[in-house]
Amino acid sequence: MKKTVFFDLGNVILFFDHQKMFRQVAEFCQIELKTITDSVAKYFDPFERGDINSRTIHHLLCEATGKKLDYQGLQLAMSDIFQPNEPMVSLIKKLKKNKVPLFLLSNTCDAHFDYAYTHYPVLHLFDGYVLSYEVGARKPEKKIFEKALAIAACRAEDSFYTDDVPEYIEAAKQLNIDAEVFTHHNRLTEHLIARGFIE
Repeated sequence: MKKTVFFDLGNVILFFDHQKMFRQVAEFCQIELKTITDSVAKYFDPFERGDINSRTIHHLLCEATGKKLDYQGLQLAMSDIFQPNEPMVSLIKKLKKNKVPLFLLSNTCDAHFDYAYTHYPVLHLFDGYVLSYEVGARKPEKKIFEKALAIAACRAEDSFYTDDVPEYIEAAKQLNIDAEVFTHHNRLTEHLIARGFIE
């Protein structure tokens, strides 16, 4: 059986900077940076679980600032925080050429994924997406890995997963998913060659 590969998004395929997000949102709202970090950080978990969405964040910031903030402008300030990991783009294209089933497995929110999908075509190469805000669970919870296997229609033993967070890798291994911590594209390439995904 052809194995399925699950990729994390942040700091694997795309580098991201939450501090840049805070600075941009503070500048856009014209309020102190500390006000943004204190008020927005507590919403990270529900935002990534899909309990709230970008419209909710927009409403909360309009209330906090007493201003009628432009929705699209706020979306851009929140989401223009990514840079592609170019060697990973090439590696994903190579896997796609080999007809390896590819799935994204990410803790993310609607604003960030919508922006990333629009601006980085490498994400269009994936066969499916397991996104925390859509499935209502975040890594390292068991539920999100179970959802990933269901969405990809594959067994744990027929899958491989990489992520830059060791805790998430350990959680996947508890479910018998073959997994390795992402440290560098060269090391990941070695793992993929060893498993026969690429030559």
